Amino acid sequence: MKPVLSVRNLTVEFPTPTGPFHAVDDASFDLAPGERLGLVGESGSGKTTTMLAILRMIRRPGRVAAGVVLLDGEDLLALPPEAMRARRFSRIAFIPQGAMSSLNPVLRIAEQIDDVMRAHGVRLSPGELDRRLAFLLSRVGLKPEVARLYPHELSGGMKQRVCIAMAIALEPRLILADEPTSALDVVVQKQVLTTLRQVQEEIGAAVVLVGHDLGLMAQFAQRVGVMYQGRLVELAPVRQIFHQPQQDYTRMLIASLPSLTERREQAGRAYPSSSESVLEADDVAVTFGHGASAKKAVDGVSLAIGGDRAKIIAIVGESGSGKTTLTRLLLGFLTPTSGTVRYDGCDLRLLDGAGWRAFRAQVQAIFQDPFEVFNPFYKVDRALAIPLRSFGIATSTAEMRRRIEQALVTVGLRPEHTLGRYPHQLSGGQRQRVMIARALLLKPRIILADEPVSMVDASLRASILESLARLRSEHGISLIYVTHDLTTAYQIADEVVVLYGGKVMERGDAEQVIRRPTHGYTRQLIDAIPPPDPDAPWGKPELAAAQ
Repeated sequence: MKPVLSVRNLTVEFPTPTGPFHAVDDASFDLAPGERLGLVGESGSGKTTTMLAILRMIRRPGRVAAGVVLLDGEDLLALPPEAMRARRFSRIAFIPQGAMSSLNPVLRIAEQIDDVMRAHGVRLSPGELDRRLAFLLSRVGLKPEVARLYPHELSGGMKQRVCIAMAIALEPRLILADEPTSALDVVVQKQVLTTLRQVQEEIGAAVVLVGHDLGLMAQFAQRVGVMYQGRLVELAPVRQIFHQPQQDYTRMLIASLPSLTERREQAGRAYPSSSESVLEADDVAVTFGHGASAKKAVDGVSLAIGGDRAKIIAIVGESGSGKTTLTRLLLGFLTPTSGTVRYDGCDLRLLDGAGWRAFRAQVQAIFQDPFEVFNPFYKVDRALAIPLRSFGIATSTAEMRRRIEQALVTVGLRPEHTLGRYPHQLSGGQRQRVMIARALLLKPRIILADEPVSMVDASLRASILESLARLRSEHGISLIYVTHDLTTAYQIADEVVVLYGGKVMERGDAEQVIRRPTHGYTRQLIDAIPPPDPDAPWGKPELAAAQ
């Protein structure tokens, strides 16, 4: 059987002051018709760059320096631009990582899918278009009414399914999916990957799935390629990758996966606190909207952290469960509709200017995407100096530099390799650690971390979780860790609070809640975690990947 895709000696380079940098270095692989290939590796390993090179979408000054990309025997790299444009979506489709940033916010879904078809000469009458849209949306598990909606009216999972519907509109021979579920919770992630596999099998397309979640690869892919520093270091059937990996780097990736069977040694141990200050929410509720359209995002939640013992409380739940809204309440960004948030016994609503200033210094936040938080025009030095200046902590430039370097070392970064650089010059894991370092600069008592590892690969995730755990064990700082990943919650949290629909479904010691859950929703979350073993079923047997 001839391969649908054949990549030979692909090299992509970017110019640097010290010479060409090979983002992809001599990569070669084949893909059979209908095959599912997973491509894994840490941030910056060349996964996405490989996909963009196949699509002829490398931005200047980057360029494909060498290699051949054959789609059904036709060299895509040798095609004129207009001919390549005609191949996209008709024969080779792309599912992007960020559906919201890929969909046009001012066009309805129907117009966007129709635009794909019209660009390739498929013009349908209104009635034919309605039937075609209904068929495509039903294939990805969406109702026909979705065609009339705008992207902002859809959930994250629905937007990702729309992107899948657009990708299969012309029934291509090959689908490239670049981390299509990285920003989704485990329940929606499972639904989206199950949908992708089903439609891929229906139209007979081959799929390359790029990702950093090895559990997903174990359940989705038939073969797995491992990339490191631009090179494809290992390519083998999925069972061999997980049971008999040949390369040390592959073994390291698998070993870095968090487990639901073994906990970190320090998890659940008692550590003295740096302060007896307590942040507490007492029966808080937040309602958005009015009348019939009113929705309770948080409904009667009580929570306390701090006191004489430093601990980590994990707040877990799917998208829309109220996790981030509760975090914003605790940070004072939102005012509760009912109930009270107090710090050191004082209602946050009663704080004056000086009170808020003290609160902001003692209760810090680590956000999900640091790239959206840091000013892209400020170097790391300036970004970290701002809180020190704002709170008058450092009295001299030398003192400021000393504190910044100390904070970077604490989170495992080398100051000489970090300072003087802009955010875009750092990897995702480095940016996230800089965010943690910034929170540490003010020596806070409590830190609230909102999905701090959801967008980084397995090896970086383990390193960042280690940094968070050390805040408790070495600095006596208490943390609220917001996540949809019960596996990481199990590894570092002392207590777990499970939210659904703004309400607490279950709470208690992490060992009890995750190993012996009592609520059906908690069991559903655990069931949706993809096991990093191709022979283990993913939840219900009928949804396990057919290898």
